[in-house]
Amino acid sequence: MALKWILALAASATALPTIATISSRASTPASNHCGAPDSSVIVSGTPWIVYSMNYNYQDIDGTCCTGFAGLVTGADGEQKCAWDSTWDIAKVDSTSNVPKGYSFVGLTQNLENTISDIASIPATYNWVRSNETAYKGNVCFDFMTSDTKGDSTSSSAQELMLWLRYEGGQLPIGWADGAVATIQLYGKTWKLYQGVNTDTGITVSSLLVDQADQYYGYFAGDIKDWLLAMVKQGLFTSSTYVNVGNAGMEPFYGTVSFKNKLGLKINLA
Repeated sequence: MALKWILALAASATALPTIATISSRASTPASNHCGAPDSSVIVSGTPWIVYSMNYNYQDIDGTCCTGFAGLVTGADGEQKCAWDSTWDIAKVDSTSNVPKGYSFVGLTQNLENTISDIASIPATYNWVRSNETAYKGNVCFDFMTSDTKGDSTSSSAQELMLWLRYEGGQLPIGWADGAVATIQLYGKTWKLYQGVNTDTGITVSSLLVDQADQYYGYFAGDIKDWLLAMVKQGLFTSSTYVNVGNAGMEPFYGTVSFKNKLGLKINLA
């Protein structure tokens, strides 16, 4: 996903952890975003924007919503964004392989810095899924880099996806060509798939673990380790810019809800 408009919008304005109750200190009220292709809320006092990007909304037979619930404090003492993604999308044969959009929380701070200027990108992602039907979609991190500061739309940009969980037969771009590399990361074995998104002209590099080794509701790690692994693979150098960063779900079809708590920030060196 080419998410350059997120940056412009932002400028304008082991065991599961236990989570505290919703913080009353949050000054941004809870909200729900459905239908329209680009509906969002910037969460004040945080590095986050909650975004409903139903870019193929015309193919949604039903509803697909993204909600901001509030702010919570995790067992690690760090602030998290509590949000949800709720789909009630009929499976239609002609559009079952079409992603209806992207439901996510994106970063608004400390972007457009080079990898070498970033000390760490600590991330925790906790999700609880409740589904009434079979569904197709994934849970992922999505970052965009470029040798040009701020570029997330040209064919020179790179889109990086880290698939934590995938269901319903969703496959990454480049799957038909086979994996181009196998790497060790976060204590797991990942396969790297690459291909060009024909809608954007941008090369997408996706990391997937085997289906039996997927994450089941919780991820914790330093996203910079992922970026450095891609440097090692020769995708770019440590002087490339990190222009976009987010985490979320890609809905295809199904009746399912995800209750999420995300901790994600960029610490500069």
